[in-house]
Amino acid sequence: MSEKPKKRLLVVDGNGLLYRAYHAFPKELSTPSGEIVGAVYGFTRILLSTIKTLKPYSVAVAFDLKGGTFRNELAPSYKATRQKMPEDLAGQIERTHEIVEKLEFPIYTAVNYEADDVIGTIALQASTEHPDIEVVILTGDQDILQLVTEHVHVYSPVNAAKVPIMFTPEKVREKYGFDPLQMIEYKALRGDPSDNIPGVPGIGEVTAKQLLAEFHDIENLYKAVEKGEIDGIKAGVLAKLKEHKDSAFLSHKLATIVTDAPVTFDPDKCKMELADASELIALFKKLNFKSLMNDLPVSHRLLSHASDVFSGEAEVEEAKPEEEEYESESQEIDKRLMPVLREMEKLGAKTDVGYLKELEVEFTKDIEGFKGKLHDLAGEEFNPDSPQQIAHTFYETLGIPTKNIRKGKSGYTTDAATMAELSKEYPIAQVLLNYRELTKLQGTYVKPLQGMVDENSRIHTSYDTETATGRISSKDPNLQNIPVRSEQGKRLRKALIADKDKVLIAADYSQLELRIAAHLSGDPVMIQAFKSGRDFHTETAERMGVDRRVAKIINFSILFGKGAYGLAWEIGTNVAEAKQYLAQYFETYSVLRTYLDKVQADAREKGYAETLYGRRRYFPEIMSSNFHQRAAAEREAMNMPIQGTEADILKLAMIELADRLKKEKLKTQLLLTVHDELVLEGPVEEQEKVVPIMREAMTTVVKLDVPLEVTAKAGTNWAEMEEIKD
Repeated sequence: MSEKPKKRLLVVDGNGLLYRAYHAFPKELSTPSGEIVGAVYGFTRILLSTIKTLKPYSVAVAFDLKGGTFRNELAPSYKATRQKMPEDLAGQIERTHEIVEKLEFPIYTAVNYEADDVIGTIALQASTEHPDIEVVILTGDQDILQLVTEHVHVYSPVNAAKVPIMFTPEKVREKYGFDPLQMIEYKALRGDPSDNIPGVPGIGEVTAKQLLAEFHDIENLYKAVEKGEIDGIKAGVLAKLKEHKDSAFLSHKLATIVTDAPVTFDPDKCKMELADASELIALFKKLNFKSLMNDLPVSHRLLSHASDVFSGEAEVEEAKPEEEEYESESQEIDKRLMPVLREMEKLGAKTDVGYLKELEVEFTKDIEGFKGKLHDLAGEEFNPDSPQQIAHTFYETLGIPTKNIRKGKSGYTTDAATMAELSKEYPIAQVLLNYRELTKLQGTYVKPLQGMVDENSRIHTSYDTETATGRISSKDPNLQNIPVRSEQGKRLRKALIADKDKVLIAADYSQLELRIAAHLSGDPVMIQAFKSGRDFHTETAERMGVDRRVAKIINFSILFGKGAYGLAWEIGTNVAEAKQYLAQYFETYSVLRTYLDKVQADAREKGYAETLYGRRRYFPEIMSSNFHQRAAAEREAMNMPIQGTEADILKLAMIELADRLKKEKLKTQLLLTVHDELVLEGPVEEQEKVVPIMREAMTTVVKLDVPLEVTAKAGTNWAEMEEIKD
């Protein structure tokens, strides 16, 4: 008999999620009556989206209470340096509680304990006392990773990578280099400035990890220190450990999440059984959360298996009945695509582990070389992984002007865009970019991939269609973020190979986004250019009197809503000339201009933008009083129909191609997908038959006003592939 699937309990870190929402969503978002609800909106949106994705059987929400906790009694300085909660956020807590209550999710709190302790207690009780329950904690808080076990996972929906992460014990080890419980030990040594946990002063990230790798925890570490078994510890580190022993053990207590707080988990109270949605709908109407209305039926009808629980929605004046029941063609496409993606995940990509080991040695040597070059150019040593030290070296030691450099709370920025701009004049900035790329590839791919292969040396990524634009995302590992144009990225792609007696065949659409823009806008000049079969970048170059490189930059900049400043930076010219280019471009393709303006206007009126196949993305920020947030939303809304349609077309091509390969009884299979590229793997002798099938499937799956073109390549590894002519 197969094992009965577990019921998923979603435990929500209420305060943590609200803080994340406050910083991630427009702070000025307000109701018609003037009530600020940006954080409430963000909290609700993330929660409903997570419920839709994870499909939990039950939900519990933990919140902090006002006042201190037992940790403040242990150390009065605990969290003393934290800034007071902003008033506009504090005013939204009560409304957030109301949202949770109207969703009929129980709220758990405990006097003298933090929400983390409540979460830890619920997680332990649920996972040990109820073997039929699987626990997933919804949070962006790194501290809670210590609770991760085989039966308790942490789901982080909002992070720097902008891709949701499900933390299992293996994922924690991959990302941080130690076991979940060692997060406590790490903080006991390293400390945590955000919570004012002191740790051992002078012990940094690298040393803390080295000590944990050798001694596992601070108990064993200090036993070794007392016995003198300290061969692996430097004299300076040893002195710090001895001097600050009390601080280490106090920090350990402060960092440890309690799992016996005075709360009792009741699985029956947490079941998603929304019997009457009328109060919730009324509240959404009051808060003007129109864009979240469509999430409610999906979240509750599908997940609680109740029928018509949102029958009261018809009473909402602003929400049209057909919008409530809205199901787009794109959703049907996603459903049909799922079996194809699962087959691709199951197949996995053959990986040359021996080559990765060689690459690790090469990258390590190159990274040290870049590090040395940075120190030589700076005339001083600094940590190239520390933004603060980089800023000091660049802007103070070297005196690089900061006139146009953005300044944040921690000083002048050293982000990638700034370094790219500085690299035009200062070679040290380019060296830093090279260093960063290599260290990222080394830490994200070269090392981790070696431990992610199965017994057949194949790596199995996971694909997901739940993205803002509808594009397919790849995770665990993300094979779509390997740089395609950089030399280092190509070196890494070489590790993904064809199996014995097989070949990799790749195909990608030529200028698909521009072709979609021509179709959606109906611009006759663009349509004629594509129908003529000429290269569109060359066509634009000739019409504007610029070289092809500039024309290509302008073509794609327009689609992504870049203004004169962004275009000037891309081309390497001044803003005045960039403005002239934009004016000239829209004189050339005037119907495209009208179309893009209409997309923005529709998004402002409806609150969403829509693809050719009905996929919608909502943009609440488009009405923000903050210029930057509003402008960003307008750019994204303008691009969404194009990029989203591109995603839908690729999915249709994948479905069609997989179907044709099966009908022809071929052994060649879809292997990878990266944006508008498909990679297949199959026997060498099938290549001649597969390529025309692939071309036809990709170019005829949808009929646009312009022809679709595909470039095909083949080779024994993903980096070294030769183009296949018609």
